[in-house]
Amino acid sequence: MEGSSAQATGVHIDRVTQLQDSFDQVPVTNQNTSADQPDEFTARSREIANDICCQAKKIDTLIESLPGVSTSEVEQEREFAALNEENEKASRDLSEATKMAHALLKDISTTLRTIADNAGKKRMADN
Repeated sequence: MEGSSAQATGVHIDRVTQLQDSFDQVPVTNQNTSADQPDEFTARSREIANDICCQAKKIDTLIESLPGVSTSEVEQEREFAALNEENEKASRDLSEATKMAHALLKDISTTLRTIADNAGKKRMADN
């Protein structure tokens, strides 16, 4: 379940990124410093209209695939609860790992201090 929730979250984020990319590709305004010939203007207008229609379809598809669009409120709450539980477990695991790391660091520091002290005593004995 943990892996599937993480994957689902990643998929949702990826869809949001795709949605933003689609919005960014829709030409809102184009400044035209020189006037086109009527044939070129018509062709360019059709191309822009076609691009807008394609991007609009893509955006609609991406919006419909976002979480919450086709799921009930109960399902969304269930998914949120599962993600929250996964987050709490990860927080507990992180806290435990941090405590273990601090204990290990303390042990290593003590060991290094003992080694340094013994090396210093040996040097003094050798002199």
